[in-house]
Order: sequence, then C-alpha cells, then structure tokens
Amino acid sequence: QALRTVPWIGVTGTNGKTTTTRLTAHIFKQTGQIVGYTTTDGIYIGDNLVEPGDTTGPQSAQLILQDPAVEVAVLETARGGILRSGLAFQKCDVGVVLNVAADHLGLGDINTIEDMAHLKSVVVETARPSGYAVLNADDPLVSAMAQRVKAQIAYFSMDPHNELVRSHTQQGGLAAIYENGYLSILKGDWLLRIEQAEKVPLTMGGLAPFQIANALAASLAA
Repeated sequence: QALRTVPWIGVTGTNGKTTTTRLTAHIFKQTGQIVGYTTTDGIYIGDNLVEPGDTTGPQSAQLILQDPAVEVAVLETARGGILRSGLAFQKCDVGVVLNVAADHLGLGDINTIEDMAHLKSVVVETARPSGYAVLNADDPLVSAMAQRVKAQIAYFSMDPHNELVRSHTQQGGLAAIYENGYLSILKGDWLLRIEQAEKVPLTMGGLAPFQIANALAASLAA
C-alpha cells in the first residue's frame, strides 16, 4: 500500500543526477516532510544515511518505497541499474531527464547516443498521465522524448528565448528558465521569479551554468 501512496520522483541524465536529486530532496525537506532519496553515494531517509555506496539501482529504491516513515521519494536512476534490472517503479509522479551525453557509451550494448537517449527516456515514459515529465529544452535528444510521454510536460532552459519553451508556455504549459539572472517559473503569461542564481550556493555565484540548469530542473520537479 505504501508503495502506491508516496509521491515519487525519478531523476536521470548523463550529468547532474546526484546534485539534482539532492537539491529536489532539500526543497521537500523545507516543507517538513520526511524524504527518502537514493544517490550514487548512498540511501538517505530524512537526514540519515541508512546505507552508503552506489545505491541507484532498483533494490535501493524498493528499500525507500517500503519504509513507512518516508513521505516523498526522490530516486536517482542510473543507466546501469536500468540495464541490469529495470526500474524500481512502474509509475512515477515526476520523471526528470537532465541531458544525454556521449559518456559511458559501449557499455551494456548502449553504443550510440540515440541508444542512450532511448534508455534514459524510460524514466519519463513511466510518469503518470496526471504527473509530469521534466525535460531539458536545450538538449534536442531530451526534448524529443516529449513525443513518447503520457504525462504533462515541463521544460527547463538556460535560454529565455528558447522557441520550444515559448510555444509551450503560450499554450499554458509549465517551464523554468534562467532570465535576467533569475531562476524563474513560467506558465501562460505569468512569470514567478524564485531566486537570483548567484544567491543559490551551488551555482558558484551564478558562474556554473550546468548547476543553474540542475537547479531549474529540481525547482520544476518539486
């Protein structure tokens, strides 16, 4: 029963998974909820490291999803775990794909970047129709996943003029962008500025664009 009632978020991508998972968990912690999350350095429940090690496979996720204390689950989902034993969840509420890069090709019959994109897309393809797929609008291999998703789409982009984001938000869709130094959420004709990027510590004073992108993804996921 617990497996079905806890909202959970799956995070994948070539780079930034652990950061985005931790950041999403951190945002939820501010609401007073107990967050279970898995990363490449361990399984955490609340502020406690319950099992150190690379815990991005399905077994680790099951441990979190079966813990009665956990109110929100945020699961880093690595390609190795998906290839070895599939996903820990049949349906997630929010699936996040950060990017697809040519790292780790040639492992487990994943030989092309298109193969890698197809593998990563599994995470967002399992997002419920009532949930969301959070996709990087600046990465064509990631934004193309929208065609295979049943969930609602939310895009993030470092470019406030990104055409895909513009048409998506004009049709009432949700997005997060980096504009005028701010991390901002867009929908329809309204814009909500969350914070200046330079005030978000992991962006190194706004000088690390990839970390700003991770923060946009985490904000949307939460």
